[in-house]
Amino acid sequence: MPSKMSGLVLAGIAAYGTSTVYTAFSAVGGGLAGLSTGRSVSNRGTSSSSQQSSRSEPSFGTSTAGVCVLGAAAAALGVAAGRRSAGRQVEVSRAANPRKFNEQLPCSSGPFSVTVGKAGPSSFSILIAGLEKAGLTSALDGDGPFTLFAPDDKAFEAAGLTAEAVLAHPDLVTILKMHVLPGAIVAKGFKNQTVETLGGPVTMRKGVKGVMMNKAVINKADVEIANGIMHILGGVILP
Repeated sequence: MPSKMSGLVLAGIAAYGTSTVYTAFSAVGGGLAGLSTGRSVSNRGTSSSSQQSSRSEPSFGTSTAGVCVLGAAAAALGVAAGRRSAGRQVEVSRAANPRKFNEQLPCSSGPFSVTVGKAGPSSFSILIAGLEKAGLTSALDGDGPFTLFAPDDKAFEAAGLTAEAVLAHPDLVTILKMHVLPGAIVAKGFKNQTVETLGGPVTMRKGVKGVMMNKAVINKADVEIANGIMHILGGVILP
């Protein structure tokens, strides 16, 4: 029975709060104690055998005290659990980035800028210009979640692609779509596999240099965005 009673108490705490449950226990305890006292008074005028029988009955007052002790302990457990849960919620809200992709990418400085190794904050001016030219910015404003494999400006330069060359590329839309994946894939899900991007299949491979998307290495993973996740590339995913 204690385990069932504990379950009921905890359920009550979760539904109504500690103070309400404490008040309920006090009211029930008082009522039961009064009932016990009333029985004792009414039994005083009876025969000795009845009095002996009354003494042998379980005391409602004692049971109520036990229930109240159990309630207090359960209330303490409920409060502690609530505090732990609140702490987790605070940690999650602090870690979450309130910005969407189109708001995050221009942040080459300030608190939302992303630093990759010793190279300093990444800038994405070429990627932004390409997304605008390809008409893909509105897609990245959706609820998602999306995974964006984002080459920074250094990645485009390493691939020999200037801003002018990117904007004039005949396969611009397809190439940029190959950097966007529906759904959110975090670093824990990286493995040797083929992923279906919006622009077609891309090979993800774990190697000596790190995780590669075709021939572009992921320099920084798991940048949390309001509507997905971003991984910064050191190269450009090409067909």
